[in-house]
Amino acid sequence: MTCRRAAVALVAVVLLAAGCSTSASSTSGSGSTGTTTPTTTPTAPGGAPVRATTPTTAAPLCARPHASGQFGQVFTFQGRPRTYQLYVPRAYSGYTNVPVLFDFHGYGSNAVQQMVYGNFKPEADRDDFLIIAPDGQNPAARHFNLSGEPGLQNDVEMVGALLTHIESTLCVDARRVYSTGMSDGGAMTSVLACSMSNRFAAFAAVAVIISCGGKPVPIMAFSGTADPIVPFNGGTVNCCGHSKVDSAPGVMANWARTDRCNPAPRDVRQSSEVIRRTWSGCSGSSAAIFYIVVGGGHTWPGSIPIKQLGKTTQQINASATIWRFFSQHSLA
Repeated sequence: MTCRRAAVALVAVVLLAAGCSTSASSTSGSGSTGTTTPTTTPTAPGGAPVRATTPTTAAPLCARPHASGQFGQVFTFQGRPRTYQLYVPRAYSGYTNVPVLFDFHGYGSNAVQQMVYGNFKPEADRDDFLIIAPDGQNPAARHFNLSGEPGLQNDVEMVGALLTHIESTLCVDARRVYSTGMSDGGAMTSVLACSMSNRFAAFAAVAVIISCGGKPVPIMAFSGTADPIVPFNGGTVNCCGHSKVDSAPGVMANWARTDRCNPAPRDVRQSSEVIRRTWSGCSGSSAAIFYIVVGGGHTWPGSIPIKQLGKTTQQINASATIWRFFSQHSLA
């Protein structure tokens, strides 16, 4: 899981992200405030941002317009303010329900950095979906609380509350909500796959994948064989409390069993650095897909290279691959 020195390495990412953000004020519904980074948008009486066009139907399913762009938001969870980044694509009208993609940052990182590092904005602008990047807790070593740490909120419960908040303030297709994340965010995504498969339709974990039982789900993972932080074949994590992890191939085999797939996977060498491992015959609409990055580090494939975290392959784009996978799945 991305250690504290990774946060230093991501300074370049912060600088890039800073170019995306200027402050303005917005509201996100009852109990929430936020700072925004909107594009130029027309306003209704009272100054509320609206889209320039409205539907011609007499009874729209949804009427929640919002300016496009990236917005820093705050909502209250169990009496405490929790922050997140919201990206609203240019095509969002506020009158059509759209998918939502949650993107969780790594240990020591934050939501602004993850919006740049795991960049889904091109896909969102093309296919019209919202991006939500929550912040973890403890600014000194920001992360998500998945193990009952004292003094920190339960982040799985926080995510459920945040999803409910987003559904109540924007036009959301509740059948098409997805989770992905980097490192500690990959662990977060894994836990959601175990505990919230009734609200999330598919999952993709990058650099960390864990198994914890649950129902069959569509799940994808990316791991580098030369990861200097989280050993590909299992062992002691080289940061963040030095916990033990199981091997990434073994964990994905566990997910294939959870998905009731055929036990023998099929490997396809997609390039000199990328192997795609799949299991066939999975239960219902579930799926298990594992991208093995040969020589890859603790990194997001196709993203900004971060030398301290090992090699970043450019032979596959994780964000584009993940969204293509997500777009094939929805809840019944």
